[in-house]
Amino acid sequence: MKKLLIVLIINMSLWTGRLHAQSRVGALSSENVLEEMQHVADWQLAHPTGKPLNSWEYGPFYQGIMKLYRVSLKKRYLKAMQDMGGRIKWELQPAPYDANSLAIVPALADLYELNPDSFILDKSRYLMDMPVARAIFTMEDPRKLYEPEVKLADNRYWNEWWTWCDALFMAPPAYARLAKILNRPDYRLFMVKGWWRTSDYLYSKSDSLIFRDDRFFNQRTMNGKKIFWSRGNGWVIGGLVGVLDALDKNDPDRLKFEQQFVQMCTKLAALQMENGYWSQSLLDAKAYPQKETSGTAFFCYAFAWGINQGLLPKEKFMPVLLKGWAALTSAVHEDGMLGYVQRVGDKPENVKENDSETYGSGAFLLAGCQLMKLLNKL
Repeated sequence: MKKLLIVLIINMSLWTGRLHAQSRVGALSSENVLEEMQHVADWQLAHPTGKPLNSWEYGPFYQGIMKLYRVSLKKRYLKAMQDMGGRIKWELQPAPYDANSLAIVPALADLYELNPDSFILDKSRYLMDMPVARAIFTMEDPRKLYEPEVKLADNRYWNEWWTWCDALFMAPPAYARLAKILNRPDYRLFMVKGWWRTSDYLYSKSDSLIFRDDRFFNQRTMNGKKIFWSRGNGWVIGGLVGVLDALDKNDPDRLKFEQQFVQMCTKLAALQMENGYWSQSLLDAKAYPQKETSGTAFFCYAFAWGINQGLLPKEKFMPVLLKGWAALTSAVHEDGMLGYVQRVGDKPENVKENDSETYGSGAFLLAGCQLMKLLNKL
């Protein structure tokens, strides 16, 4: 018997002439999810942006490439990852205290797990040791962790600490993965302390959402709403997935991460717009009602992962996930380019159909791989 097909009846606007993006009754299966992912991945690989391949923009993309390889077993994706590593000489960006430098590490960790050659991670470990050495005076007394200044506003050294919410995607999953792979408990302690230091400062418990940084605490939209940036919250929910994937099931700190994950997902699910996307300013869809794929893709990634892990109830989150995935695929151009990706920024901005970035493609791949796993279970 063929794999179960889930019937979606979703009214969608026409886009660039691709048949599957028209209003229709369509069948969703793991096979066509894989086809969509390969379409996006192949286009992105064929259209480099000119930015360094170890830049933070490429981090989510190569993470997605490695996940895509695992579900497709297509050697061209493994080769793309190996070629990238060779081109960057297995080095990170030479900025050890900038969280953005670590965005590529989880992809390198995936490659290392397939082929544990030390050169794959040696230079990552060397760079990652520097913040840990600066922060930890003694592992015997964790209370002696050096407490940095995590504010961003009027802080000349803001990028040396995790002062902006995006940093929680860039650095903590890297430390969590290598803590496990290399048996480095100091990495784990550094990650846990750093996550909650930043989250406690930027996370709004009353809203179950996170501010991009402290400059936005008192800013409001034109309609008087708090500004919670979609992709910023996407970075954080993606970071939570990365951390939880690496932590042991019996880790004493796991429950607290799971609680934040469920809180954020529950809030985000309630904020989905009728068109299947999430507004760039999450609490003010009237101000930003247009399509935006990077935040939407990260949210779909989290929902699919959470259902797969038994943290999110399928009956509640599956319809949200499927509606979001349909919206994402409608933004894929005929040639495979993922459109409506907000450009590099730190707040809600207008987005155009032809706007694209590697982190958007990466989030799309991460979401698709988790959706494939979910569909294969049904």
